[in-house]
Amino acid sequence: MTKNNLKMELLKHLLEDPTGSVNKLAKKLGTYRKRALRRKKELEADHVIWGYTAVVDESKLNYILYLAQFRIQPISKAFVDILIKRLTTEAPDKMKVRIIDVFYVDGEYDCFIKFSAPDSITARKYYETLRVTYKDFFRGDPSLSNVIFPIANSGKLNPEIEKLYDFVPEAEEIIETEKIVV
Repeated sequence: MTKNNLKMELLKHLLEDPTGSVNKLAKKLGTYRKRALRRKKELEADHVIWGYTAVVDESKLNYILYLAQFRIQPISKAFVDILIKRLTTEAPDKMKVRIIDVFYVDGEYDCFIKFSAPDSITARKYYETLRVTYKDFFRGDPSLSNVIFPIANSGKLNPEIEKLYDFVPEAEEIIETEKIVV
């Protein structure tokens, strides 16, 4: 197995189970323990692997997932400075908000923040701090959505994926809704 193939296979197995031992990992890869450990350390040193975390079902903690989406002016040093400062201080923690993901993207929106909060009031307060803090950088109004059901999170398929069926309306409800619309 080439060095690159080994790294890709190693990543695949680490995504499946980041808590497994290096011995177990080496066995799955069909290589020596030292070789698997060396490749893992290389991936960590090169920041291919940023770290290891638990994938949390926020609803089981009585938290709700939210997505804040916004368009910004062309990215600037001032924007980056504020963003980094807010993310590296404990501002969200003080509001009882957990920042889960932040993405700078190319598309309809420029930035997405996935966070969780214990209730909609806390989420709204956090959202308002975003609106005030970044108001000089926005292009248009930001939006806030609550996540109804996480299908996959951090590369992990929701182990309760079957609950997605709970959101499918009954056939009678669909017929009644169509009657009202017509």
